[in-house]
Parts: sequence; structure tokens; C-alpha cells
Amino acid sequence: MTSRQEFFNTISTLISSDNKNAAFIIIKIRRFKEINTTYGFEKGDRYLNFVEEKLHAMLRPKDLIARTGDNEFSILLPALNNTSHALLAANKIASEFKHAVDIDGSKISPKIVMGISAKPDHGTTFDELRHAATLALQHAEKNNEDYLLHEATSSDMPPSLMLENEIQSALDDDEFSLFCQPKINLKSGSLYGGEALIRWNSKKYGFINTQYFIDILEGSSSLVPVTNWVLNVALRQCLRYQQIHPGFSVAVNLSPSLLTNRSIVEVVSNAVSIWSVNPSSLILEVTEGAMMMNPEKSLEILNEFHQLGFGVSIDDFGTGYSSLAYLKDLPADEIKIDKSFVMNMADDKKDASIVKAAVDLAHTLGLKIVAEGVEDEKTLDILSEIGCDYAQGYYMAKPMPCDDLMTWIQDSDWS
Repeated sequence: MTSRQEFFNTISTLISSDNKNAAFIIIKIRRFKEINTTYGFEKGDRYLNFVEEKLHAMLRPKDLIARTGDNEFSILLPALNNTSHALLAANKIASEFKHAVDIDGSKISPKIVMGISAKPDHGTTFDELRHAATLALQHAEKNNEDYLLHEATSSDMPPSLMLENEIQSALDDDEFSLFCQPKINLKSGSLYGGEALIRWNSKKYGFINTQYFIDILEGSSSLVPVTNWVLNVALRQCLRYQQIHPGFSVAVNLSPSLLTNRSIVEVVSNAVSIWSVNPSSLILEVTEGAMMMNPEKSLEILNEFHQLGFGVSIDDFGTGYSSLAYLKDLPADEIKIDKSFVMNMADDKKDASIVKAAVDLAHTLGLKIVAEGVEDEKTLDILSEIGCDYAQGYYMAKPMPCDDLMTWIQDSDWS
């Protein structure tokens, strides 16, 4: 068996000598000490052997895999066309290890977590890629994610003003990309649409933390141009999806300050006109908090959207301050129950009661309801039982590059 250091030396040589893109993945088996304590060290070792054999069977012959810690594996994916292939590999791995495995009569079902880094985005040497993947792993564990691609945090980033000055250049240089996360109709058990999510891979600074970027964008003069870019890319992709899945709708988030900007109605209308998309195919997501910044102006703009035939969704429901009296008068089509209530509802009766109450309230008001943060089958089953209309979360699919969603629509059981 190749030693840990020999494996790292091989990777280091390969990375430095190969000019092609590559990705490095660290896989950690969580709660492994509990497995040894509960089932014994022999079964723990057999489970590790099963994991390694499974990884070899799933990945390409050219991919390098080794156990590099008591409960840790490392993978090098060389000769990649782009970073999205690493995310697809991670998603495939995560899906394979979501179910219990029978090891000599014992059902073992630990959770795995992965951190991913990519060459050249996060470095060109093994040490740089390993450091970036380790940070990504730590963030994935902290946020209860199956896997995360390294993304610089705000503490790693230059001052916000410096980044704000880079936004227009990023638009001109095509540094932004759009990801999409599918939404599932719980009554039919099939795909009904997706949420568009912007990402920024800066040529100067690498991947920018999305929330840090959004916070900067909110107060910048580039907010409308970037929103226009998102709308146009999302609608173009929506037309592609509708060719293989008729009825697909795409959701786009609107920044709070845009709900006080009358020009946003024209921006959205022009984008829909350019792509000749049915207005009902576009859902505009706004948060409770955004509406409460200027209720009168927000209501005026949302009414215009509604009259033009666009869908309106109230995002992060349950975390804002809107009263029931205000909510009943909103020109909305759906509300999205915040993931903070959904993620633990299978184990927390209070969260389950809140979600049930939100579902009943939405239906009383004639609205559909979407549950965010669905991470396991049990939660999905509970949502179906209480009458929730739609679901979105990692159990069905993580956000993915728009081109990859085309493949997902064609291959997924949800389609």
C-alpha cells in the first residue's frame, strides 16, 4: 500500500508537471470514533476498506485515491476540463454514501464531508491546493454541508471598496457564472423549476465569498447591471430547460434596494421580452425583510410585477417581521419557509410544528409553499405528509452550473 507521504509526493510531482486543470478533494468520515466504539475496530477497518474500494469503482482510472488519515481519504482529479467536473464528482460521491452499508450484519451509516480545491483557481502547487481543500472541509463541517468548493471568506478578501471597483470589470471580462438549484413538486414527485444563483470567480482574487459579494453589490452602482445580467442568463437557460422539460420556471432573487427602484420593472420586462419567455416562467424572489424597508413602495412594485404576469415568491419566510395583515395583501404566489426551520424538523417537534403552521397559513391565503434546506428523505416524507407543495435542498440536488443542470434534467429520477 502506498504510504501517505509517497502519495503526496506523487501528487505534488503530477500537479507541478501537468499544465492542465486539476482538483484535490479531502474526504472525512464523521463520527468515525463512534463507529469503532459501537461496532468494534475490525468492522471500522472493514468499513474504511469498503469506502476506498467504492471510491476506486466510482472514479476514473487516472484519478489518484489514498487513505491519508485515520478517517480521511484524499483524491486528485487530474486533466479536468473545468471546475464543475470536480463538483459533479463530489456530488456523485456524496450520493453514494447517503445509505447504510451492511458490514458483517451491522448497518453502518456515517456521514461523509468533503473539501474541494481546484487548480489553477486556488493554487498551482500541492501545498496550496491542500490548504484550500482543508479550509473548504472545515467550512463544510461547520455549515453541515456534504461538500464545499474552496471559497475565500470575507477575512481573506480585500476591502469591500476595492472589490466594488472590480465588479464592472468582472462583468466585462465574463467572470460571473450562474448556478441553478432544482425545485421539486412534492405532489407529482418531479421537477418544476430552479433557483438561479450567481457566483464570482475573480481573476485577481479567485472565488469570492458569495454573501460578501452580495453585500457589496447591494450598495453599489453595479447592482442593476449585474441583476440584468442574471436575468438574461437565467431566462436564456430557462428556454433551454423548457425544450426538454416543458413548464420549467426559473427563480431570480431581487436585492432589497431594488424594491424601491422603479426602474427594476422595466429591467425585468425588457429581459423577458428579449428572450420571448412567458412571464409566468419567471419567479421573482424577495425577502420579508426587503419588503419592510419601504412597505408602500415595495407593494407598489410587487403589484406591477404581479399584473405583468410574473411570479412573486416571499423568501426566508419566518425570519422577517411582516404582520399577517400585511402578508394577506401581498401580490405573491408562493412563500418559501426558511431552511433554519426545515433542516431539523425531522428531529425537532417545534420546528416541525412551525413548518406545518406555515404550510397551513400559505394554503389559507391561497399561496403555494416551498421548503428550503431539505437534506434527507425523512424530511422530504414529512413535508409531503403535511401538504407542502414544493421542496428544494441537497437531498435532491445541490446548486450546479447551468450546463450541468441540462444533464441532470435528462438523467435524474426527479425529472
